[in-house]
Amino acid sequence: MQGELTVINLSLLTILISLFSLLSLSNSFAEDYTRWGLPDGAIARFGKGSVGELTYFPDGTRLAVKSSIGIWIYDAHTGEEIDLLAGDTWDVNALAFSPDGKTLAVAKDKNICLLDPDTRHQKGILAGHTRGVYSVAFSPTGETLASGSSDTTIKLWDTHTGKVLRTFAGHTGNIKSLAYSPNGKMLASVGARNDNTIRLWDIQTGALRQTITEHPEDIYSIVYSADSLTLASGGQDGKIRFWDVRTGQLLKTLVGHTGIVFSLAYSIDGATLASAGLDNTIRLWDPHTGKHLRTLIGHTAYVRSVKYSPDGKTLASGSHDRTIRFWNADTGELLKTITGHTTYISSVTYSPDGKTLAAGSAKGKIRLWHIQTGELLKTLTGSDYIGAVAYSPDGETLATGDSEIRLWDVQTGELLKTLTGHKDGVSSLDYFSDGSTLVSSSRDKTIRLWDVRTGKLLRTFTESLTKKPSISLSPDGYTLAVATDENVIRLWDTRPGKVATRLIGHAHSVTSVAFSPNRSVLASAGGDEKIRLWNVTTGERLLTFPEHPKWIYTIAFSPDGQTIASGSWMEVYISDITTGKHTTIRTGHTGVVNCVAFSPDGRTLASGSNDSTILLWKVPGEHLREKR
Repeated sequence: MQGELTVINLSLLTILISLFSLLSLSNSFAEDYTRWGLPDGAIARFGKGSVGELTYFPDGTRLAVKSSIGIWIYDAHTGEEIDLLAGDTWDVNALAFSPDGKTLAVAKDKNICLLDPDTRHQKGILAGHTRGVYSVAFSPTGETLASGSSDTTIKLWDTHTGKVLRTFAGHTGNIKSLAYSPNGKMLASVGARNDNTIRLWDIQTGALRQTITEHPEDIYSIVYSADSLTLASGGQDGKIRFWDVRTGQLLKTLVGHTGIVFSLAYSIDGATLASAGLDNTIRLWDPHTGKHLRTLIGHTAYVRSVKYSPDGKTLASGSHDRTIRFWNADTGELLKTITGHTTYISSVTYSPDGKTLAAGSAKGKIRLWHIQTGELLKTLTGSDYIGAVAYSPDGETLATGDSEIRLWDVQTGELLKTLTGHKDGVSSLDYFSDGSTLVSSSRDKTIRLWDVRTGKLLRTFTESLTKKPSISLSPDGYTLAVATDENVIRLWDTRPGKVATRLIGHAHSVTSVAFSPNRSVLASAGGDEKIRLWNVTTGERLLTFPEHPKWIYTIAFSPDGQTIASGSWMEVYISDITTGKHTTIRTGHTGVVNCVAFSPDGRTLASGSNDSTILLWKVPGEHLREKR
């Protein structure tokens, strides 16, 4: 029977082990969650990833939070980290607990995995959808599970046998939300863009009872009332609508949010409806009268998910500000906040002594991490996307670039100076070896030299630059390599500011350039998925590495100049410059790797990703210790 769960035999078990080899129960007694759920070869992870859907364990003691790297489990009373389920793929699209709390359903790619949430024992795989599964919901009894897919179908599964009991067809787009009625007789489903309908299905017969088409824009959330007679929906227009499930008629509309309503949740007694939206707020409503009761304010970005605790006393919310907040459901008082989740990592750099890692992120935050302990030492705040970070040679100052360049005292976190002049985001920063001068590149198509002591602009280069130049300064400070959206690399003499050499050979945009420690070799990489080595003096192409399977976003030389690290889609490569061979390939990120940096002793490599985390990798070999 199509879609049936086959009894797990040895061959399927092998596949499951392969798929979930990295799905790990972290040591619940470990204090340092930066070591939890690490991929092979990694020694630490900084940042918890994004914040997505959240749901309480049925007993109310724990909260599960979907993130870009897996599922975090928190103590619902203290907010402390308990576990991390870190998978080998980022496609954890949805999750749901069975009513008895004994089964956790996790949608991954085209399948649904059934897990014991306490032992992490894998009970089975529900396979039958032909495309990604983006919504799952248990029936009130827990005997069936509904799954919605981008294959436009909904499947109803027997949770004991794994068999498909029924397939509902009719939507013309991805099924992005499902809700069982509390009496278990009906299932509501929402179609994504280009479908934009709510459909109500009879569980017993499979019949389509109602199709609601009156939403003017996309629908993001649905929830049944406790008596199963009303369905509430939240949409892109910021309004909440109540529908009679028997007739499909619109009963009332609540207006208050000024943007998308992402999430809805009824209180346990059905007396209150909570809504979360793009306007950064959570609003509480009387669903019977439509009266607005209270607005919970505190999040600084849109609120993606809101849930009542099983006892109804607490409301949990997850936001794009990367915090999870717990509120008193009666008074609206903020009880506690979970932090540590981060935004896209755009740039990383080690301090000269190798003890600290600085990382810039997409939301204007710069975080300084202690390498050995994983402790977050400081958080500095810029104004926009942090495109670059760079330590001064003495390690006392950190330069960061967004639309402006800021110089920070590393010890105190004090802002020392702001360098203004760029008209758009800064994409690269580099100090001259004596620490007196800073070079910056920007999306405003300029490169600028700055006197660090006075903050004075010394020189502006504009020749033949395109939108987003990437730069690398030679160790002696005399040569500046400039890569652009074109397939040409320019070597500039920094003293007269003239283009000395043009390196031509890439077939696509060059995204990253790096000088070897002895200045003799320049490495370049980009959209043609190749790394090339060049003789800086002659401009001769020395070597072309084997192709990456994807676009290369970043490269860096090891301190001894013998190894190059590069970042691509979800992968980090370590390559030998003598042979051009990739000696090590590390997987574990779940998004683009934007930046890589070697530690000063060459033994560790840091990589930052769009999955909102930094991974520290052990570099193979004992030869990477000193600069040449």
